Parts: sequence; C-alpha cells; structure tokens
Amino acid sequence: MRILLDVMGGDSPPEELIRGGVAAAHETNVDILFAGNLQTIRAVLARIHEQEGSHFSILPATQTITMADPPVQAVRNKRESSLVKGLVALRDKQVDGFVSPGNTGAVVAGSIFTLGRLPGILRPGIAASLPTLSGQEIIVIDVGANVDCAPKHFEGFAMMGASYAAAVKGIHEPRIALLSIGEERGKGNKLNYHAYDCLEASSLKFIGNVEGHHLLTERPVDVVVCDGFVGNIYLKAVEGGISAVTALLRRNINASARAKVGAVLMQPVFRILRDKLSYQQHGGAPLLGVNGIVVIAHGRSDAMAIQTAINVARCTATANLNKLITKQMKRENASGG
Repeated sequence: MRILLDVMGGDSPPEELIRGGVAAAHETNVDILFAGNLQTIRAVLARIHEQEGSHFSILPATQTITMADPPVQAVRNKRESSLVKGLVALRDKQVDGFVSPGNTGAVVAGSIFTLGRLPGILRPGIAASLPTLSGQEIIVIDVGANVDCAPKHFEGFAMMGASYAAAVKGIHEPRIALLSIGEERGKGNKLNYHAYDCLEASSLKFIGNVEGHHLLTERPVDVVVCDGFVGNIYLKAVEGGISAVTALLRRNINASARAKVGAVLMQPVFRILRDKLSYQQHGGAPLLGVNGIVVIAHGRSDAMAIQTAINVARCTATANLNKLITKQMKRENASGG
C-alpha cells in the first residue's frame, strides 16, 4: 500500500505534516510518497532521522496551491503544484491513495478534472465522520464539495455514504436520513422536499428527516445526507461548539485554586472527552464518487490528524470502496431507482 501526502498546502508547516506521514508509515506499514518541495522534505526527513528510499519517497513539486487561491483557476494554472502532481500520480496508479490538508475546493476540482467521476455518479461528495455520545461515529455527506445541488444528487450522496458506512465502518444495512429543520415529512425547503422523494424511492434504508441537534446525542441513523452548503455549516458549527466548550472549561479551571484541584481529579474524564471529540481523532474525510481514493484532511491538521487521515485512505483503498459504489449504482439504475 502506497499513500501520497501533499505537504505544501495546509495551515501547518510541512515538517508537522511529514511527521504525521512518518508516524502513519510506522504504525500501519504503508509506504508514503511526500509531494512538495524536494529540499524541504529531504531536510525534514534527515532531521527526524528517517531515510528516503525505504518507506519514504518524494514527488518534487515547485508550486503550491494556497488556501487563498481560486480553486479551478489554481488547478489549471499550477500544474507543477504538489496537489495537482499528486492527483496525477494517483490517476497513473503510482499510489493507492491521496491525502491533502490543502485547499478543499482545489482538491475537489482537481480530482474531478484529473480522475473523473465514477460511472453513474452525478456529483462527488465529502463524507465526514463525526463522534457521537454512543461511541460510534455518524457519517455526514456532503460537507462541502457541492454548495448548489439538485434533488437527484442527494440520492447519489446517500448511496456513496451507505457504501462507505458498510465497507469501511462495518455497519450492516446503514440507516439513511435527510438533514432538515424538522422530522415531519413536509419540513424543509423545496430542495429537501424533492430530495426526500428521491431518497424514499431508492432501495436504501431511508427513515426520513432528522434534525441537527439529535445527531451527536441520540445518533438516530448511520448516514446523514445534505447539500454541501448546509453540511459545511453544520460541520463547522459542531467544531466551533467543541472548541467553545473546551475553552470554557479551561478558562473556569484556571479561575480558582479549587477548580484546579478538581481538574486534576477529573483528568481521566477530560482525556476521554478530548479523545472522543478532537478533530485529530477524526481527521480525514474521503471525497466519494471520484475515480480514485482521495482524502481531505482538516486545513489545520497536525501530525496526529494527518496520521489519522492516512489511515482513512488506507482503509478505504483496502475495502475497494469505489468498486462497491459502482456496483451499487448499477443495481440502483437497473431497478429503476
């Protein structure tokens, strides 16, 4: 198994990302191809006493697509960037998976241009796995690849999300729901109303609408479907809420000596909370529906988050997910769904 890691486009410095790649290689025995500035990568590997040529190799790139670059224009104009060259390597079967914490729009656009979509897929979707109180993750798709959708796109998101839940997460017959402002059949805007019809007519185990505040506490379903505009807002609201709670706890703990003593006694609980809710533990959202294994890591990913994202790519590639998605689409089309 060989995974390519783009080390140039994230908010963290390349050294932090490379450390994550090295940790993933040692943990899972995958080979890592680092895409980026040749001198920078070689210097970091030497500094952390890792040798090029064993588990680690380099794909030199002289350009970087930044977070501020317009995605489509950057993909077209920066052909020597680590992001574009990495996707070309994936297309040419030089690697089994691609991981990047870079510009999400550029990763999506570059994947569509370079890899193409799987047969029958109208729009690819980003599938994020979020922690819940039950301990089992919940999958939300799409969380940012498509801000404007048609009702039929939701059916594709649901099928891809269900395939991912079954093949990678081990969930038998995943339950699907549509994210809306109420559980009743008629709640939501026109897009959601017609998307409900599409999902109801499919062969999937669709149970209806769900509201956002139920997802992490009650976990009523396995896969939640929405358009990328709503999904991205929901994802960032959850991340912001977790950060706010963490900051509030820290602020009040530091406010008094008694609180500090109590915090020492509560350390095991805080450790569990951190492990369950931190984005580092859930880093890596696969872009489903493109002809290759592409995993988008958080822009501010540290070494641990990159290690997790590489493991997501490894598990997704091992499961032959794209073959399963293609088979599911063929079955659905044959049944007239």
